Amino acid sequence: MMRFGMLGMFVRFTGRRMRQAVALACLAVAAPGAGALQGQAVERFGGRLSRLPVDLATTDAVRGAGAVRAVLDGDVLEIVATFEGMSSPATAAHVHRAPRARRGPVAFAVDVPPAAAGRIETTVRLAPEQVAALRDGLYYLQIHTEANAGGELRGWLLPR
Repeated sequence: MMRFGMLGMFVRFTGRRMRQAVALACLAVAAPGAGALQGQAVERFGGRLSRLPVDLATTDAVRGAGAVRAVLDGDVLEIVATFEGMSSPATAAHVHRAPRARRGPVAFAVDVPPAAAGRIETTVRLAPEQVAALRDGLYYLQIHTEANAGGELRGWLLPR
């Protein structure tokens, strides 16, 4: 009988401690300034990389296709893109700023393999005004090639 009495005390003690630990954990999550527990949810962006000639002379020269996706976590933007079938090897890639279907200035450069097909992976820390521009759909990825120095593939980073 005494063994069960001690076991009952142990279970009650453990149960009370467990409830206290759970209550403290809940307070930590709800407390302002709880650090990483209070972080914003990630935001997703993406689009197709499509042929987009920069003038009539390059209309028949651009080839290829691809996709771009991006994840914004706070002020850190991670971009992953795949491309294939371009007319010649890539020479450069940039993220430009402009409304959809317009050309705009380079916001930042991105490393790209010197090939007609490949994968781009990069991470960039954005300033607050750049985060706002991204959310407004004002950024696009453009891949330039040997045959089309003005740009062969382009795709806007649109909210998903």
